[in-house]
This record gives sequence, structure tokens and C-alpha cells, in this order.
Amino acid sequence: MSDEQEFLQTLRQWIETSTHRSMHAFIRHNRESKLSLSQVNTLFRLYHHGASPVNDLAAHLGVTMAAASQLLNQLIDAGYILRSIDPSDRRVKLIELTPSGAAAVEKSIQSRHAWVDDLAKHFTASEIKAVFPALKLLNERTRELLLKQDPRCVQETIDSLNPETKA
Repeated sequence: MSDEQEFLQTLRQWIETSTHRSMHAFIRHNRESKLSLSQVNTLFRLYHHGASPVNDLAAHLGVTMAAASQLLNQLIDAGYILRSIDPSDRRVKLIELTPSGAAAVEKSIQSRHAWVDDLAKHFTASEIKAVFPALKLLNERTRELLLKQDPRCVQETIDSLNPETKA
């Protein structure tokens, strides 16, 4: 096996393992929260993209306006989102997260990341020093690739993860 093939195989193994662990925790947390996948998707969309018109959320979810309204009403009743009028166009209804909704998303993210926090504890100081530059490079190359594919989404995601730009 060539170095390139071995690198690709190792990278794929890491992605499979990390995705499996993250998704397992994500699904378990969502089951415990009693939220449907569409509801969670809506909360994450609002968390990363901010207030959105109902029709944008319906398009994002791939559902009708009626189905989106029903889903949104459940989230309003649960206290996760608010419906308001767009000040620039009073005909448009905007949906935004409440602090409770943002907290639910952050708890989901934390549950998904918990296994990484545990993994990090198993590295020695010298291993961290050796691996850290490679992880930074991997993140940089990933961002470069994603920025080419979907610059708006990636920049908004990067901004949402940066405490200085988070509203």
C-alpha cells in the first residue's frame, strides 16, 4: 500500500470512528429531549443562521408551509422559538430562538462533543504537542475545501462557533 493510500485509509478510519461516536451521542440526546429530527434540524438552523422566515425554514426542511407551521407551533409551545414580524416587511413572519432554544442546541452540541473531551484526557503532553499541528492543518484544509463549496454556510458556522462574533 502506498503512503497516499495508507493516509487516506487512516483518515477514513478516523472519520468513521468520530462520526459514529458523535452521531451516537447526538441521537441518544435527541431521544432523551423528545424532539424529532425535524425539530432539532430547525433549532440548529436557527442557531447557526439566526432568525429566518417561515418559508425559508420550510424550504430548508423540504416540507410544505403547513407542515412547517405545525412543527414550529410545537417548538413555540415548548418555549424553544418565538414568532415575530419582520420589521422590514410586516407581511413576513420571522422565527427566532429563545434562550431556552439556544440552550437546547448547546446541550446537544456538548453531548456530541463529550466523547472528544474524554479522548483528549488520554493523550500525554508530548502526544498533544505532536498531534496538535496536524489537527490544525486538517481543520485549515477542511475549511478551505468547504469555503469553495459553500462559503456562506461555512463562514456562518465559523462565526457561530467564535464567542466574539456570537450574538
